[in-house]
Amino acid sequence: MKVIRNKKELSEYVSKWKKNGLKIGFVPTMGALHSGHLSLIDAAKSECQIAVCSVFVNPTQFNNSNDLSSYPATLDEDKKLLEKHSCDLLFAPSPQEMYPEGLKSQSYSLGGIDMDLEGEMRPGHFDGVCTVVHKLLNLTKADIAYFGEKDVQQLCVVTKMAKTLQLPVVIKGCPTIRESDGLAKSSRNELLATQDRQSAGNIYKAMMTAKKNYSQKTLLETISQVKNDFLSMPNSKTDYVEIVHAADLRLLTAKDKNQPALLVVALFLGEVRLIDNVNLNE
Repeated sequence: MKVIRNKKELSEYVSKWKKNGLKIGFVPTMGALHSGHLSLIDAAKSECQIAVCSVFVNPTQFNNSNDLSSYPATLDEDKKLLEKHSCDLLFAPSPQEMYPEGLKSQSYSLGGIDMDLEGEMRPGHFDGVCTVVHKLLNLTKADIAYFGEKDVQQLCVVTKMAKTLQLPVVIKGCPTIRESDGLAKSSRNELLATQDRQSAGNIYKAMMTAKKNYSQKTLLETISQVKNDFLSMPNSKTDYVEIVHAADLRLLTAKDKNQPALLVVALFLGEVRLIDNVNLNE
């Protein structure tokens, strides 16, 4: 596996691959890799001749400096995991390499899909995400870029950005990978205190209870059940619990209850913020 830290050298490899007609699959990450990330690498390897992964903790998508400074950094371990999964190239640039003119985000017209949920709780977050993903897609010239469905709003936002800008890439969502107790795999899980990690599986349990009873309950009853279940978890604080259209994440209304829907949640366990979602119709 090649480990590249500058854009010029990355461009040389990409140009060679494109000249030889090779298909490039790309997985953007912020490192601290786990089996969820690695499932994306596996998907890239199964569909493309070349798999490229980036590890870059993007400062412009953090609106909390403490969150940025506490984000896990495990590049040496990440390299070993990527090699085991036959990744062809790791791009691990510095902030200065990615933002030579300073840490500024571009603004993107996303049709409002970025304004609610994470967008409301984390102002400027999705402009930062789109800025760095746009840069990385241009650098890697990826044919397919892979994103986990756990971050469903990010997946929708990046898909919308690529379509609006007519980028020559397919944005592909891949299923959420979970721990044995149902907790969605996340780099932030490593930051959970022992007691909080022991109770974190109750997030998925609450969502699955909601899914089981969804057809017999009103939207408000379903949301209230999840919120109450979260309240019973020690050391928890709920950011949001919503039911949204699966296609565009608009809030679902009672008249649309038979439409494809997602239950989306965000909460703190101690100081660690976790997000998750489940499809209520499958």
